[in-house]
Amino acid sequence: MTIVLQAQSLVEHMRHICERPRMYTPEFTLTHLFVFIQGYEAALENAGLPSQHEPFREWIYSRQPEWRNSSLWWGGHILEQCASDLSRALDQIIMMIDAFLGSEGAAFARSARR
Repeated sequence: MTIVLQAQSLVEHMRHICERPRMYTPEFTLTHLFVFIQGYEAALENAGLPSQHEPFREWIYSRQPEWRNSSLWWGGHILEQCASDLSRALDQIIMMIDAFLGSEGAAFARSARR
Protein backbone atom coordinates (compact mmCIF):
# COMPACT_ATOMS: atom_id res chain seq x y z
CA MET A 1 0.00 0.00 0.00
CA THR A 2 1.37 3.38 -1.01
CA ILE A 3 0.48 6.53 0.84
CA VAL A 4 0.40 9.57 -1.40
CA LEU A 5 0.71 12.95 0.28
CA GLN A 6 -0.52 15.69 -2.01
CA ALA A 7 0.25 18.88 -0.17
CA GLN A 8 -0.02 21.90 -2.40
CA SER A 9 0.50 24.66 0.13
CA LEU A 10 2.81 25.34 3.03
CA VAL A 11 0.05 24.74 5.57
CA GLU A 12 -0.78 21.36 4.03
CA HIS A 13 2.93 20.43 4.07
CA MET A 14 3.10 21.44 7.72
CA ARG A 15 0.18 19.14 8.50
CA HIS A 16 1.88 16.20 6.79
CA ILE A 17 5.11 16.86 8.69
CA CYS A 18 3.25 16.99 12.01
CA GLU A 19 1.42 13.74 11.21
CA ARG A 20 4.62 11.82 10.47
CA PRO A 21 7.53 13.84 11.85
CA ARG A 22 10.02 10.99 12.04
CA MET A 23 9.50 10.27 8.37
CA TYR A 24 11.28 13.58 7.75
CA THR A 25 13.99 13.25 10.38
CA PRO A 26 14.47 10.58 13.09
CA GLU A 27 15.28 13.15 15.77
CA PHE A 28 12.45 15.54 14.92
CA THR A 29 11.96 18.67 17.01
CA LEU A 30 9.79 21.73 16.43
CA THR A 31 12.96 23.49 15.31
CA HIS A 32 12.85 21.28 12.21
CA LEU A 33 9.33 22.51 11.47
CA PHE A 34 10.43 26.12 12.02
CA VAL A 35 13.39 25.71 9.64
CA PHE A 36 11.13 24.07 7.03
CA ILE A 37 8.70 27.00 7.23
CA GLN A 38 11.54 29.52 6.90
CA GLY A 39 13.02 27.68 3.90
CA TYR A 40 9.65 27.37 2.17
CA GLU A 41 8.98 31.07 2.72
CA ALA A 42 12.45 32.01 1.41
CA ALA A 43 11.82 29.97 -1.75
CA LEU A 44 8.47 31.70 -2.28
CA GLU A 45 10.09 35.11 -1.79
CA ASN A 46 12.89 34.26 -4.22
CA ALA A 47 10.26 33.27 -6.79
CA GLY A 48 8.40 36.54 -6.25
CA LEU A 49 5.40 34.74 -4.72
CA PRO A 50 3.43 35.86 -1.65
CA SER A 51 3.95 34.42 1.81
CA GLN A 52 1.93 31.34 2.69
CA HIS A 53 2.93 31.38 6.34
CA GLU A 54 1.76 34.91 7.08
CA PRO A 55 -2.00 34.18 6.75
CA PHE A 56 -1.71 31.18 9.09
CA ARG A 57 0.50 33.05 11.55
CA GLU A 58 -1.90 36.01 11.59
CA TRP A 59 -4.82 33.62 12.13
CA ILE A 60 -2.98 32.14 15.13
CA TYR A 61 -2.16 35.60 16.52
CA SER A 62 -5.79 36.65 16.20
CA ARG A 63 -6.57 33.80 18.62
CA GLN A 64 -3.48 34.22 20.80
CA PRO A 65 -2.67 37.97 20.65
CA GLU A 66 -0.21 37.73 23.54
CA TRP A 67 2.10 35.63 21.33
CA ARG A 68 2.49 38.35 18.68
CA ASN A 69 5.27 40.34 20.38
CA SER A 70 7.00 37.40 22.03
CA SER A 71 10.52 36.36 21.10
CA LEU A 72 9.21 32.78 20.95
CA TRP A 73 7.62 31.65 17.69
CA TRP A 74 4.04 30.32 17.80
CA GLY A 75 5.20 26.67 17.71
CA GLY A 76 7.34 27.27 20.79
CA HIS A 77 4.31 28.63 22.62
CA ILE A 78 2.34 25.53 21.73
CA LEU A 79 5.17 23.30 22.95
CA GLU A 80 5.26 25.27 26.20
CA GLN A 81 1.50 24.85 26.65
CA CYS A 82 1.95 21.11 26.15
CA ALA A 83 4.61 20.87 28.88
CA SER A 84 7.34 20.18 26.26
CA ASP A 85 5.51 17.02 25.09
CA LEU A 86 6.32 17.01 21.37
CA SER A 87 3.60 14.52 20.46
CA ARG A 88 0.91 16.61 22.17
CA ALA A 89 2.28 19.79 20.58
CA LEU A 90 2.16 18.23 17.11
CA ASP A 91 -1.42 17.09 17.71
CA GLN A 92 -2.28 20.64 18.79
CA ILE A 93 -0.68 22.09 15.64
CA ILE A 94 -2.65 19.65 13.48
CA MET A 95 -5.87 20.74 15.21
CA MET A 96 -4.96 24.39 14.58
CA ILE A 97 -4.19 23.73 10.92
CA ASP A 98 -7.50 21.89 10.53
CA ALA A 99 -9.36 24.76 12.20
CA PHE A 100 -7.59 27.26 9.93
CA LEU A 101 -8.35 25.24 6.80
CA GLY A 102 -11.94 24.81 7.95
CA SER A 103 -12.41 28.56 8.26
CA GLU A 104 -10.87 31.48 6.40
CA GLY A 105 -7.85 29.33 5.54
CA ALA A 106 -9.89 27.25 3.08
CA ALA A 107 -9.90 30.01 0.47
CA PHE A 108 -6.21 30.69 1.14
CA ALA A 109 -5.27 27.02 0.60
CA ARG A 110 -7.21 26.91 -2.68
CA SER A 111 -5.47 30.06 -3.93
CA ALA A 112 -2.03 28.73 -2.92
CA ARG A 113 -2.57 25.70 -5.19
CA ARG A 114 -2.78 27.83 -8.33
